[in-house]
Amino acid sequence: MKCENCGKRDATVHLTEIKKGAKQEIHLCEPCASEKGLPGKAHFSISDLLAGITSASQSKKGGREKDVQCPTCELTLSQFQSSGRFGCPDCYTTFKDDILPLVEKIHDSSQHVGKVPNRVSAEVTLQKDLRNLQVELKRTVKREDYEKAAQIRDQIRILEEKLKGAVAAEPPAPPAKAKPKKSGESGKKGGA
Repeated sequence: MKCENCGKRDATVHLTEIKKGAKQEIHLCEPCASEKGLPGKAHFSISDLLAGITSASQSKKGGREKDVQCPTCELTLSQFQSSGRFGCPDCYTTFKDDILPLVEKIHDSSQHVGKVPNRVSAEVTLQKDLRNLQVELKRTVKREDYEKAAQIRDQIRILEEKLKGAVAAEPPAPPAKAKPKKSGESGKKGGA
């Protein structure tokens, strides 16, 4: 699509305005957009996004008095905020209080809820279903759909009861097997 202003370059800035209920779209190239005082394409990295979110959550909490530092790699919180990367596995523990709200904001949960292999126990499947329902309950309450939230709450209670039953009904671990005898050993002591 060509720029609607100059007609020479490809349009990379797309502006949509709604005036009096009518939708109006303008497609411009970056030079024409900057001439009109419109922002061009935004260039940012994921680390910029993470840094912005973590610093915003810090300012809401009032921030920590001093810049926390990882004891292993000596990375500081402000260094993480500027780079968007941790220096070592211990950083996750050190900065847990600062990144947990960020993880929950991005993923709606602080616990991994990916796919579950078919061969896992029923208990694991129930736990996954329970976590999914808890996330759905939060969303439903946020939308103020309280009737649906009550239904989900009831489903959660049923799953919790099933989960208690699955844990109680789990068979005990099998007893340790006796070690097989080495060849050449007989079951008798002393020889004949």
